[in-house]
Amino acid sequence: MSTHAAERPTRGPRVVALGDSITLGVGDSTQAGVGAGWAAHLAHAVGASEFVNFAANGVRARDLAATQIPSALMARPDIVLITVGGNDVLRGDFCPAEITAHLKDALERLERPGREIVMIGLDSIAAFSVLGRRISTVMGRRIGLANAAIVAAVAGTRVHLIDGAEVFGRLGDIAWHIDRIHPSPEGHRALTVEALNRLSHRFVQAAPIGDAGPAPSLISRAWWMTHNGVPWVAKRSRDLLPQMARVVTHELLEERRSKARPTVPA
Repeated sequence: MSTHAAERPTRGPRVVALGDSITLGVGDSTQAGVGAGWAAHLAHAVGASEFVNFAANGVRARDLAATQIPSALMARPDIVLITVGGNDVLRGDFCPAEITAHLKDALERLERPGREIVMIGLDSIAAFSVLGRRISTVMGRRIGLANAAIVAAVAGTRVHLIDGAEVFGRLGDIAWHIDRIHPSPEGHRALTVEALNRLSHRFVQAAPIGDAGPAPSLISRAWWMTHNGVPWVAKRSRDLLPQMARVVTHELLEERRSKARPTVPA
């Protein structure tokens, strides 16, 4: 047996997933033997010896250190997969500097020699495109600020940062789940493929990524919106929507003041 062959690993990597509902797998379908979401599909594809998903709905950058990082470190992962920042954008107290600070702290604690970390950047939230130009512009600006905060946090690290907007842009509307907030089954799989490409220098794909399955019917879409979409909007209406209204109103007033100011001749 050659020395090279003797040094080949005898087990698959340990994979840990952190962050919010995108990492958790919301919007994806579940196959037999494979969990939902881009992180679960990646763990399956690389033949992970262990996969633990600590992600949860509603998690913000500030929550990582308290609720997920300690558990992740105890798992001694070879690969860490993260999506975070989307819930920060959807809150009234949105603060890009806070995202950078908390994410940088999390990455400093996670980074180890030989450990691979993959992060997904944010795409514009498609759901807000139906609420009018002003709101979609404000939310688009927030997404841009959040992505800049993520870029600042990973600067100087070995973290693989994937441009989620670029991935979804290639895929088009099919990338979005019914709620237009989370990735669809196709969207999750596209993120998995991109992450696998980033890790291909160390980890060989050992299993195929399963098909996304048929698109949901009109009836299933209506059922989902009634039982999930409407309650989500009702919950967020107590926080995000009033804040969005204040931001948009402020911008309109500033625009009018700017137009009303007398022009000074050159």
